[in-house]
Amino acid sequence: MQYVAPLRCAVCHRRRPWVCGGFCACGASVWEPEPHEIPPGIVVESLEDGGSPLRPTQFPALLSKALGGVVLGLKVLVGGAPGAGKSTLCAELASQIAEKLDGLGYWLDAEQNKDLVRELFPRTGSSTRCIRLVTRRGRSVAKVGWREALQAVPQREAAIIVIDSLQRWARSYAEQTTLLETVASMSPTVLVVSHFNKAGQFAGPIGNEYDVDATAIVRPKSVEVMKCRWSLCPRTVARPEMPLATQTT
Repeated sequence: MQYVAPLRCAVCHRRRPWVCGGFCACGASVWEPEPHEIPPGIVVESLEDGGSPLRPTQFPALLSKALGGVVLGLKVLVGGAPGAGKSTLCAELASQIAEKLDGLGYWLDAEQNKDLVRELFPRTGSSTRCIRLVTRRGRSVAKVGWREALQAVPQREAAIIVIDSLQRWARSYAEQTTLLETVASMSPTVLVVSHFNKAGQFAGPIGNEYDVDATAIVRPKSVEVMKCRWSLCPRTVARPEMPLATQTT
């Protein structure tokens, strides 16, 4: 059954009643389709042309292998218990993406310090050449938050952004949601490191997992992908053995 738009008078724009004898109350007998107004903030578009499939780019990094590759520009939430190696695996992938795209990777750090962040990369043989650290000038600068940190990132140069961690940059649930909604509209690939709660799940509201395109859980001996828009889930990839001294969050 084909949809037929309501008609209105071409002269006075009154909607045509079901019974009118062909004439409007103003005396006119010319009718036209009533225009359909789309509410502000809503977009209606065709899916026939112009769309590009979610084709992942393959990287040697373990996190990329677990995800089935990385669709550049999408957002990944990386969680795990303390010491599981979340930041180490993000560093490996960030370095490779920045190098491949001939761009820069921006590491938004609220967890560690410059020396500790720098040490994440050699553990997987990764380079820091294309990585830039974004952090607070002083740990006591409470007014400097994730908004200011993101403003320091030039999106045209950024190939990838790592946010370490979601809970340290945005302590309240509302702020975490706003942060994830903000990065969703950004063009670079974004890796968001998340803490785990005592139940072994992503800390914070469950909505955090729905505000990203993929979720990866880093465990001592494997990486589990529970959600991914471009590959089959759930899937698990075994981790190679790492010396205990090199494992970190």
